[in-house]
Amino acid sequence: MKGLTIGALAGKAGVNVETIRYYERRGVLCKPARPESGYRKYPHETIKRLLFIKRAQALGFSLKEIGELLSLESADISCAKVLALTQRKILDIESKIRSLEAIKLTLSELAIKCPGEGNLLFCPIWHRLETNDKQEEVSYMAKRKVEVFTAGCPICSDLVELVKSTASPDCEVTIYNLNQGHGVEEAKGYGITAVPSVVVEGKLLDCCQRVHPTEHDLKAAGIGKPL
Repeated sequence: MKGLTIGALAGKAGVNVETIRYYERRGVLCKPARPESGYRKYPHETIKRLLFIKRAQALGFSLKEIGELLSLESADISCAKVLALTQRKILDIESKIRSLEAIKLTLSELAIKCPGEGNLLFCPIWHRLETNDKQEEVSYMAKRKVEVFTAGCPICSDLVELVKSTASPDCEVTIYNLNQGHGVEEAKGYGITAVPSVVVEGKLLDCCQRVHPTEHDLKAAGIGKPL
């Protein structure tokens, strides 16, 4: 009977036998019928299918997604469907990158805070792993974006110092000096007409349209407390 045994197929495709069986269980590879006597034989075209699966995995596609791609294997199918699956995968990868960046940021901050000596009572990394406080967990994983727009004047400098001293560790403070050309487009986007002004999470504080923000105003905007 023509064809390849599972061992021969594994050798030619550069995978192991268990990988082939796993692909069969997941439905991305067809299992040939077993003859009444002898071993199952795979058609030579199966090598091409295995290499397709390996290349798709190397590009980050899951076996479920590979199954979707393989279901499009027809001359009548437009490549637009393959493009749509690929674009969906790109969005998925971008989401994972953002999650990994957030994890990296959290670990980096914990590593900086860790004294590297003494017992576990003083280890912020250990404390982070032990905590059951969901609110604290969120604050580690996300930074509240705070933007301060100034003109470099003494009043502006006072507000910058106030923001820095009031802001909790879960805030990421960015200072823009409009006189130096920094943050001009951002200021236009927020509708800023006077400085100093403070924007929290993309929203200009209402008090900035009347008077300069006070410590009370900043804390009311959530700058001085955890998320």
